[in-house]
Amino acid sequence: MTNQGNNDINEYDYDAVIIGGGCAGLSLARLADQLPFGKVAVIEAKAKKQDHAWGVFPNAFTDDAIVMARKTWAHWQIITDQGAITQSSDIRPYACLESKAWLTHCRQQARALGVELIQGQVTDTTTNSITTDHGMITAGQIFDSRPNPIPKGMMIQHFIGHEVQASTPVFDPDRAILMDFRCDQSRGIHFIYVLPFSATQALVESTIFSPQIEDNEFYETAISTYLSDHFGITDKIILRREQGAIPMGIMAEDHSTGLPIGGRGGAIRPSSGYAFGFIQKQISHLINRLKSGQKPKHMTPHQNIDLWMDRIFLKVIRNNPKLAPRLFHAMAKALSGDDMARFMTGDADHLLRLKVIMAMPKWPFLIALMKSGG
Repeated sequence: MTNQGNNDINEYDYDAVIIGGGCAGLSLARLADQLPFGKVAVIEAKAKKQDHAWGVFPNAFTDDAIVMARKTWAHWQIITDQGAITQSSDIRPYACLESKAWLTHCRQQARALGVELIQGQVTDTTTNSITTDHGMITAGQIFDSRPNPIPKGMMIQHFIGHEVQASTPVFDPDRAILMDFRCDQSRGIHFIYVLPFSATQALVESTIFSPQIEDNEFYETAISTYLSDHFGITDKIILRREQGAIPMGIMAEDHSTGLPIGGRGGAIRPSSGYAFGFIQKQISHLINRLKSGQKPKHMTPHQNIDLWMDRIFLKVIRNNPKLAPRLFHAMAKALSGDDMARFMTGDADHLLRLKVIMAMPKWPFLIALMKSGG
């Protein structure tokens, strides 16, 4: 597998190796013909990946993905004890993209471009070499998309979802529920997320923002209770389960194993967990840099002002978790659907950021701002 000669550029096994066969790694591999590398490989872990439903607000970098979305919704709701706010956008409808569909598409594209897909477990890396359970591989350039461990004490967005089949038509297939806070708030900031694929079938997730992941029973009980209380569903078939945990914070960049991309490269939006569109944006910027003859360099898909706002927001909801439903209600009430989509995808301008700031209660944010040193 490895060439044991000296590390002259012509002696590498591959001009570039991408570690990780998830969203970031395969999204880059599918565009291998736009990279200034001749021989490219992807190293994927052997373990079968769980299928996930990715929620995506479209932006300029997601056109290829949105056309294969399972479903889109031009209307969505945020619900609290204060009431339900319905937002709408025909320009940027909320989309459900199934991870299996996107990753299969990327693998097919990568193979067609001659990218070699290698199954293996990475055990060690250096500047130009990767050790796997099958041996060593050398590369002129390494891109590392493996997720970093979440630091202890960091806020996490953790969830369990059930795709359910109801015996009677109870869901509104034209309207998604992005957040419904009418559920048990004893463990952190807790809401239910509902993506209705039809009148009888929907993905229902119990999601919590907190530093502590709960036992599976808590989320599953929350889903059953919610469906019973708000849709009258007591008899359902669970078609599929999914589970995940996403860091809500600014992770330290790790360049020790190659150029970090995806979640490892800071593509996850700290305040929301949205990642897909930001990953595509990061990869697009990276490719444009390489095509212009510049050296590979880590590129954040976020603007500094947005990261600053996220940092303050996370401090507020961590210190005042019971305030969170009010904050999301206020933001949804102040913004149009187009505004919300632009803000969530990092496409906000200063006027839109000001609208968000003005919608928030001032004292909790002023206190958080002062504690953060301004």
